[in-house]
Formats: sequence, structure tokens, C-alpha cells
Amino acid sequence: MKNARHLFVAVMGAWMGAAGIEHGVGELMQGNVAATGIMIRSWPESPFFQSLSGEPAMTLIPNLLVTGILAITFSLLFAGWAIFFSARKSGGVVMILLAIPMLLFGGGIFPPILGALIGAAAAVCQDKPDSQLTTRLRWRLGKAWRWIFLACCIAWLALFPGVAVLGYFFRIDDARVTLAIMLTAFTLLFLSFWSSIQHDHLGSSLVHSDDWNKTRNKSK
Repeated sequence: MKNARHLFVAVMGAWMGAAGIEHGVGELMQGNVAATGIMIRSWPESPFFQSLSGEPAMTLIPNLLVTGILAITFSLLFAGWAIFFSARKSGGVVMILLAIPMLLFGGGIFPPILGALIGAAAAVCQDKPDSQLTTRLRWRLGKAWRWIFLACCIAWLALFPGVAVLGYFFRIDDARVTLAIMLTAFTLLFLSFWSSIQHDHLGSSLVHSDDWNKTRNKSK
């Protein structure tokens, strides 16, 4: 992996793809039946997803079997692209384009939206880092990136599939708990992305400093 930002995009993009696949499997298992409307539930009869209201999604296809197949297909493409090709120049743009059919064809609501945001962040943020960090806060964020990213992954595990596990196995179905987990996961998602950028900037600054020192020593 080229750098911390690309690692973040690959891991979290794959996570959103996996969530979209999970929605598609639920729709596929409902069989060759008509959708009740644009808004559907991926797992309407599953006790495991009861705390998540049966996993809401949307579809423009009036058939749940076809919807499930399309959701799995586009979610797989999204995850694969995030892992293997997001570091390319147009990698973020392609992630955004793949997130659109994920959203329209049963890949859930949050997974494709967050996937598109991750792709947008990857596309907008330039690969060329700054020559130096301008504030102590950015420096600290860069140094702490690995821990922030680890906390981000734990928070998203707590959200998916953690919330469903809490509801099904431990009968903890409290909106306040779910909201707290969601807020933590979303906060750490954006903080982790920002710290990954600072980590890459920090690494580049050290490389530039080392190259400058070598050049200065040779000139003596």
C-alpha cells in the first residue's frame, strides 16, 4: 500500500463493500418476489437484524432477487476497487461512480453513501504532501495515526455487526447505545482519514529533511 491514506481508503472501502454485500444477501434470500416500493428491508424477518429495523435499503428494480444480485455485484466491485485500485489517479472517482448503483440497487443506505464520501475524500485530497506540518496538533495527529485507525476499526466493528450482536445475543436494543456507537464510529472515521493525511505529510517531511541533510553533508 502506497501510504496511510491509501490504506485507510482500502480498508474502509472494503468495509462498506462488505456491508453492501450483506444487504444483497438478505434481498437475494427473499427470493423472486416483488418489492413493496422503492424503500425495502434487506432482512425483514430476521431476528438478528431486528435492532436495525431489518436493514433498510432502496431499489429501482421491482424484484428482490434481481436487486440482491445487483447489490452483491456492485458491492463486490466497490470493495475490490477500493482494495486494489483506489491509489490510482482516478481511483476515488470510480469509487463514487460504483457507490451510486450500490445505493440505487439494494446495497443499503449508509454503506454506499459513506463509500462515496470515502471515494470523494480520496479523489479531492492530493497525493503530493506538504513539505512540513504547520501546527503541533497536525503533528500529533500524524504520529498517532495507527492508534486512531485501530480505534476507528474497533468502533466500526462495534457498529457492524456489533449493534446486531448486542440486540440478538444480549437483548440490548437501546437507541441511545446505538446512537453513541454511531457517533463514535463516524467521528473516528473522519478523524482517522485526517490523521492519515498528516501521517503521510509527516513521513514526507522527514524524508525531505533527511535528503537535505545528506546534500548538506556532501557539500562540506
